[in-house]
This record gives sequence, C-alpha cells and structure tokens, in this order.
Amino acid sequence: MALAGVAILYRGAARPWMYRWGATEDEVAAILPGDELVSTTTPRTTRAITVDASVVDVWPWLAQIGEGRGGFYSYSLLERAVGADIHNANSVHQEWQDIRVGDTVWLARRYGDGARQVVAAVKPKSHLVLMSPEDFRRVQQGEKASGSWGFYLRQQGGWTRLLARGTGAPVGHALFDLPHFVMEQKMLRGIRKRAEQTRRDGVNAHVRREYQGLREASAAVK
Repeated sequence: MALAGVAILYRGAARPWMYRWGATEDEVAAILPGDELVSTTTPRTTRAITVDASVVDVWPWLAQIGEGRGGFYSYSLLERAVGADIHNANSVHQEWQDIRVGDTVWLARRYGDGARQVVAAVKPKSHLVLMSPEDFRRVQQGEKASGSWGFYLRQQGGWTRLLARGTGAPVGHALFDLPHFVMEQKMLRGIRKRAEQTRRDGVNAHVRREYQGLREASAAVK
C-alpha cells in the first residue's frame, strides 16, 4: 500500500512538477525548433529559468557545453563519479564557440556513442538541439528521431528566458527522470549564474571606461 501511495503521489504531483519546472503554460505548449525532427508520440519535458542578462551574454555558455569543453554547469562531482570527465568552465572560451550541425557534444567519452550527442539544429543566440548519433542518422535519412535534448533562448526586454526541452526515451522512466531533473535544473541555474556575472562584468567595465574618460577630459581642461 505504501509503495502504491508513493507511486500515485509521484505520477500525480511530483512528475508533472518536474516535467515543467519553471516553465509557463505557453512555454510548455510552444512548438520549438527541432520539435519537427522528433516523433510526436514521445513524452516531453520543458523546463525554464529567467536570466537577468541578454541572449548575447547567455549564448556563449550554452555554445560550449560538453565534456572536454565547458562542462554542463551542474554537479560535476556527481558527473565525474559516474565516469564523465566534466570540469565546469567559469569563463567563455572562444575556441568552443563555433558549433555547427553534425558536431559532437560528449556526455562521457569513455562510454562511446552511447554517451555522445550530435548537434541536430543550431542557431546562435537562439537554440541548440542535440540527439543521439543513431537519431541524427535517422533525421539525415528523412525519418523521425526518437528523442532530442534542446536549449532555447528567448529575449524578453533586458532579460532572457532559458528553456530546456527533453523529448523521447528515456523520458518517462523514473530512474532517468529523477536524476536528470536534479542535474538539469542545476545546469540551468549554473548557466544563469555565469551569464549574469558576464553581464555585471560588462557593466562594470563600461563604468570604469566612462570614469576614466571623464578623468582624462577633466585633466585636459586643467
């Protein structure tokens, strides 16, 4: 009985909350780039967070995700505990910014293709959609993929909505859903933290330049 109660609570309350953590009704229902590549019968999660920075500040952190690159800005100790060589970057690396369709984003290189994602769709400052090598081959052949993992930026005034959408297997299985939720919401918060610091650094640099200009102008008058 107790286990049945836990299962009912999970399916009725916890899972719906996890599947749409932080997202609005419109964001959950939105048709996003890359959705057309995946079968419509697969389960889906849409999570979101507000970033107090422009898409210009957010995108570089998203563009460099992956093992051997910027990491995933999540719990890297846990990721390394399961064999991924993840070290989260705290600065933007220009050498990782040129990301294109067909490029590889590693989750954990030691596990081979099973832990490799391929860029299926990308538009700078807009979206990055990943899927397995097998699904990418299906898409190249005009077929539907069984799943994808996408990230989307929506500029709203001076801030950005950062969305993460997971579609298809293994979404729908508690043994995947629970740890993935923990890691993905931390990832979104990690990107937010870094992008907002980028914005603050930019504002501070601008203030310093303005102040220096005023000092130089004042000295010239004297």
